[in-house]
Amino acid sequence: MEEFRRAERLQNLISSIRSRKIPSPLTPEHSWLPALDEEIAAISEAQLAQGYPDGVLSAQAWKAALYLWNDSLDAAHKLVEHLETPTGAALHGMMHRREGDFDNAQYWFHRAGHHPAFHTLQSRATDFLSKQFIPRVPMAEVFHQIASQGSWNPYLFNNAIAIQENRIGGEETRTLLEHLQQLELDAFIRFLEGRIALSTFSFSMS
Repeated sequence: MEEFRRAERLQNLISSIRSRKIPSPLTPEHSWLPALDEEIAAISEAQLAQGYPDGVLSAQAWKAALYLWNDSLDAAHKLVEHLETPTGAALHGMMHRREGDFDNAQYWFHRAGHHPAFHTLQSRATDFLSKQFIPRVPMAEVFHQIASQGSWNPYLFNNAIAIQENRIGGEETRTLLEHLQQLELDAFIRFLEGRIALSTFSFSMS
């Protein structure tokens, strides 16, 4: 019975996370739903980790990604600052980028290297941008570079957001960047799904 309740709570949590239809802001000032932080914190890392290589580290990274989805940057940072893995470094970079510390973000993206999650991310980013109207603005070339690059370049994306947050881009470009940011985080969540025991709970985040 307790296992069933735990699974139900986790499924409700993920349903709440997935219910967010409007992409997260590039540099959030507060959590989206503060109550979700307690639910994320209560997730058993040991249960998610069982039987998987690097299961504990992947479970911690998955929880950090959920915090980022909820715009809880401090909570995410407390997890990723101890994760000496490429995934931890990539999430660390995302966290610093979203707090506006773009130089620090570049450092952590360098530590992450060419992460496996970047493969599917680039494909989805190219598909997304191919269906969008790119306005004739100074940042238009950046979007064309992102759409046509062979692999995801986190440095280029970091710089694009830095430009936007320095008031160079307009609302059209902000919306495009927010959607790309959501694809980025979703790619890491999906990558981590395959490295933890979510099947224990009989559902996935798909």
